[in-house]
Amino acid sequence: MSQKRQKLSGYELIGYFLILAGTVVLIWGTVKFNLIRELYLNPSDREGGVFGEYGEFIGGIVGSLWALAGVFLFFATLTYQKREFELQRIELDKTQRIFQQQNFSTLFISFIDKHNEIINSLTAHDIQNSTWSGTSFFVFFQEKVLSSFVQKVRSLKQEEKTRANLAYYFQEYFTYHFSFYQSSLSPYLKNLSVLFKLIQKYRVDTHDEHEYYSFITKASFTQPELFLIYHVSKFNLLKEFTTIDNAFDIFEELVEEYKAEHIVEKELEGE
Repeated sequence: MSQKRQKLSGYELIGYFLILAGTVVLIWGTVKFNLIRELYLNPSDREGGVFGEYGEFIGGIVGSLWALAGVFLFFATLTYQKREFELQRIELDKTQRIFQQQNFSTLFISFIDKHNEIINSLTAHDIQNSTWSGTSFFVFFQEKVLSSFVQKVRSLKQEEKTRANLAYYFQEYFTYHFSFYQSSLSPYLKNLSVLFKLIQKYRVDTHDEHEYYSFITKASFTQPELFLIYHVSKFNLLKEFTTIDNAFDIFEELVEEYKAEHIVEKELEGE
């Protein structure tokens, strides 16, 4: 998109100055050679060689000045064309970015819909045959892990309640319950992993470090859901999640009391 020129370039100024200088010299030469008077004289009365000298004068001085002016104006034209090409490139980049965002937005919405669909399909039953489905599934899973861990810890002798032992038991119970529901949780976790990979690729392709897609995704997580994702990543139960937090800080909203480290410390303190 062309912009209105605010001022002349240096090339243009020099070119126009040379044209003006050539015009002044042309007028001065016309007066100097009395060319107007010579034109009104009879051919027999004219001084010999005046027009030839005038022609040499024009070609030697005025012609050179105007030719040099043409060179500077040519460079000025190239400068403006370069600016126009740069503006066109910027506009093209903006258009491509908008096009990329529109395409990614469509893809993002489809993955979010799939994500919600998978969550709604999650179902578990407790010992009283009550159904825990959708987001309540994560609440049920968290309670299963914590209750199993606490029961185990409370049955240990005092000398067995070391930080290493408790951390080991927490990981074992979490892994056990995760394995039990893995067939249901794998589609959810893999879809989430692909979604974050797509967002990361979008960041790289558009050089947009402040995109809002990851924030939208993180905002939808509940605490029990983050509890699951955090420990899957911590215990390397799904390789796709080993580096996901480094890229998106998805666990920054997880409260400390739901992290394995805090849970172990709380049991060590006997609270």
